[in-house]
Amino acid sequence: MKRFLWLLTVLGMTAALLLAACVPVVEEGPEKVEILFWDQFPDVSDQMDALVARFNDSQDRVEVVRESYTTAAMRDVIRTALSSGTGPDLFYYDLGPGFAGVLAQAGLLMPLDEAYTEQGWDHIYPWTLARSTFDGHVYGIANELEFIGVFYNMRLFEEHGWSIPNSWEELVAMCAPIQEAGLIPLAFTNGSSWPSYHMFSIVMNNKVGRDRLTRMISGIDSWDHPDTVDAIQKFFVDMPAAGCFMDDFNAVSYDDGLALFQTGKAAMLPSGTWLVEALTNPDYTTEPIGFFFLPSIDGNPVVVPGGIGSGWVVSSATEHPDAVLEFLDYLIGDEMGTSWVTEINAVPAYPVDTANLDLPALLVLALDIIGSQAESMGYNIDVVVPAGFNQVQWDGFSAIFEGVKTPEEVAAELQAAMDEAIAAGEVVNLTE
Repeated sequence: MKRFLWLLTVLGMTAALLLAACVPVVEEGPEKVEILFWDQFPDVSDQMDALVARFNDSQDRVEVVRESYTTAAMRDVIRTALSSGTGPDLFYYDLGPGFAGVLAQAGLLMPLDEAYTEQGWDHIYPWTLARSTFDGHVYGIANELEFIGVFYNMRLFEEHGWSIPNSWEELVAMCAPIQEAGLIPLAFTNGSSWPSYHMFSIVMNNKVGRDRLTRMISGIDSWDHPDTVDAIQKFFVDMPAAGCFMDDFNAVSYDDGLALFQTGKAAMLPSGTWLVEALTNPDYTTEPIGFFFLPSIDGNPVVVPGGIGSGWVVSSATEHPDAVLEFLDYLIGDEMGTSWVTEINAVPAYPVDTANLDLPALLVLALDIIGSQAESMGYNIDVVVPAGFNQVQWDGFSAIFEGVKTPEEVAAELQAAMDEAIAAGEVVNLTE
């Protein structure tokens, strides 16, 4: 009986082996390489998901996993995430020395010099490279070019007979009649502190001009100067005194101020073209919006502060640099230009043919101005100065609003921060 059972067992095993040999082996293809991508487009998240999905569906080698952050949230977490090894392979970040420059100096970013040549990225505007070059290496690819000015509610202006101001004095004089009409003159709010950076930029460019501001940013000319004091005085002291802002503006968030303008409760909003999407999307804005540059100060020429909003940067710790570069090549390809303009309402860092596109008037204006004036624009100061300088802006302008510091004190602190940055080798010389 045992021999019979043994024989059955052997026959069963033999049959199983023969049967297995007859079954064809299905070989699975290689798994996709997964890369983590962080961006700052939460307001157009569905559109960005679609862009990423198109890439993922187009090939079988790379799978991009997208996560979206607000600008403030990204700044709060990115350095810790990169240092701990839990951060993204590719992310969207401010390219200036106070932001991407800090990460580059800490060894957290991958240089892209060779990639520019090998990938043939010569369609990117050449002037943008200087804004993301630190210690002789390029660390970023610009995107979302922008400039700063004043948005205004065209319906309110027409109904009340208000005209676009031609001088700083005219702008300030408008605040009283707008207030009397039960409206907020300018929906400037500073609860998150960074909006004051842009207001300093918008006034300083017109006050001192592009050439001198270039020397100041490069550490050649002094910030501790009567012209700096006057620029600070004009926006941070004189405008609040003239009733140009809402009550408690220094404690109100940027988004809340934007919402007041979007819904017709404020006549003007000083800000940048990164708001084009929010101000042309009928889901957010119910009013017709126009735009004008900050008018002349002291009869000086109008200088538009502009440059790079943010750009693509790569973690030095990425385990898949080739896959990241493949996705990057997709994001900045010529064929993607139309998608950035029509789906994201952002201005890429290379020419886009818009002749046959149906675009909002504000976006067409932004594209035209950047295409024709980008190289001659002034500076959005916070993206081209070191982190210590920005910290003085962050603390100092709020302190002026609160009556704790004077313009003279903040101008002196700005120069002290610049001196420290020069000594530490953190200043980018824009005159070279």
